[in-house]
Amino acid sequence: MKKNNLKIISKVYSALIYFILYIPIIILVIFSFNQSKLNATWTGFTFKWYQKLLTNSGLLVSVKNSLIIAFVSSIVSVMIGTLTAVGIYKSKFKGKSIVDGMLYIPIVIPEIVLGIALLAFFSLTKISSGILTLIIAHITFSISYVVVVVRARLDGFDKSIEEAAMDLGATPFQTFMKITLPSIMPGVIAGGLLAFTLSIDDVIISFFVAGPSSMTFPLKVFNMVKFGVSPEINALSTVLIILTVAVVIVAEKIRSNNIKSKNIKRVLASLMSFIFIFTLGVWKASSKAVHYEGELNIFNWSDYIPQPVIEEFERRYNIKVNYSSYGSNEEMLAKMMAGGNGYDVVVAADYMVDIMRKQDMLEVIDTNNLNNWSNIGSEFKNLYFDKENKHSVPYMRSEAIIVVDSTKIKDGEIKDFNDLWKEKFKDSIVMMDDPRGVIGMTLKTLNYDFNETDVNKLNEAKVKLKKLQVNIRAYDSDNSKAMLISREVPIGVAWSAEAGFAMAENKDLRAIIPGEGLFLQQDNFVIPKGSKNSKEAELFLNYVLESDVSIEFTKAYPYTNCNEATYPMTPKEILESPLSFPPKEELEKGDYLMDIGDAVKYYDLIWSEIKN
Repeated sequence: MKKNNLKIISKVYSALIYFILYIPIIILVIFSFNQSKLNATWTGFTFKWYQKLLTNSGLLVSVKNSLIIAFVSSIVSVMIGTLTAVGIYKSKFKGKSIVDGMLYIPIVIPEIVLGIALLAFFSLTKISSGILTLIIAHITFSISYVVVVVRARLDGFDKSIEEAAMDLGATPFQTFMKITLPSIMPGVIAGGLLAFTLSIDDVIISFFVAGPSSMTFPLKVFNMVKFGVSPEINALSTVLIILTVAVVIVAEKIRSNNIKSKNIKRVLASLMSFIFIFTLGVWKASSKAVHYEGELNIFNWSDYIPQPVIEEFERRYNIKVNYSSYGSNEEMLAKMMAGGNGYDVVVAADYMVDIMRKQDMLEVIDTNNLNNWSNIGSEFKNLYFDKENKHSVPYMRSEAIIVVDSTKIKDGEIKDFNDLWKEKFKDSIVMMDDPRGVIGMTLKTLNYDFNETDVNKLNEAKVKLKKLQVNIRAYDSDNSKAMLISREVPIGVAWSAEAGFAMAENKDLRAIIPGEGLFLQQDNFVIPKGSKNSKEAELFLNYVLESDVSIEFTKAYPYTNCNEATYPMTPKEILESPLSFPPKEELEKGDYLMDIGDAVKYYDLIWSEIKN
């Protein structure tokens, strides 16, 4: 009786573990068929996102790059890894244990450390970031996995068979090809499939070594969170999940000898044929038979320039645009400072322009070459971070505001940031995940400067911010709209874009401009020092300043467009929206993030203590 109970408990426990592991994937697959563009509520069944996937050239190009890199790096890794495993297995020399241990370094070392090291190496050796650097990097971390898998197969290998072959006159090469390799082939194939899977899933290392024209699919997905993951991503992820699962299952079957040796080639050939056909289909769908006369490399938030705008620029000027994306201003700066090169136009926030300008990382922009420079509103020019606009061209401005569910929060209950500390709002807030912004807001509730550097005042803000933690359900700058749309929380502190997307889906949400003042941030176009296509960059900047082009930004993103020439053609509801165009008196009370020098370490310490 006890044994039966234990069996039942173990089965229930196993089922629960698998449910927790796979429910996110199941939800992703389900929402790939959702009618709504947002992954917050189910609105109906559709196949349209799979159809749109075929026309999303940027996404398909990233998949094509990932498959090319995975194929090449896997093949090279298998060749080097197999020979290394056999060589170490057969050889006896001093320090063998040390060599064995060194093979595990790429496996155990943090990916971000390996990524920075590889970026520094490529920078020193003057190898331009691109497909080649990605392949080399993926080979670097894949070889160890192949060696480990093949070595495990060799541990059960009968050496007497090799000796018998040698006694019968076979050469070492013939013995390896006819005896050793066939015997360890399941391990070789399993190692290769594992290397393929690791390569196609990599994000961290790829971010550091990828170039302007070598965006991979995981990077594309990872960086699309600024405006939420689109349903096309869910659709393509579903297809790739099926592909990855097939690869892993075959690898495990081969590794555990569940597939007979005579059937290995047949199974492997079928799998490789499927992968090849899939890759060919993606290649055809993403390729355009166009010969371009020039090239422009853009580094920006994901999908922060509408695709039709880019396509029209390519058509009009016959210049190919390579669009790469990052997940934060700090990520962008880290890559640029660590040796990332090849970019011609970068979008940077106000404080980041200030930092890059002081580090002499930006080219001077001759506004005389920009015929449409006068379209930029005067309120967006000559700000603290670039007082003469020698290094930047204003793009869009955003504000951090409070969003509340009017069915749960009464009018007047929340008027400013200070009201968020009320006990009645326990576990009710989704807060933007921005250390400088959140600490700055807390400082404002204490009547201190938003960019305060005094340690005593910062400690006072820390004490107050700790008291707010019981009211915060989650920190999320990337997808707070999902929690607001689904009514998971009634209060949010979010960027105006997140608030706008949420309010469009949930009509009960309303925006509140905090009494202490807005947290403002202006994004700007800059040209990095050493740009190889500076003329094309200036041509692009002048192009996006055209009112007919810039209005597309207003339609796509609920931010404040810095191009005032678009205002006559901007819909009235947008011009009157406090999200896109806050009242002038509120803007005058607002604050921008500023470069605070070494004082930033105090903010980092406070944030670490708060989050932990």
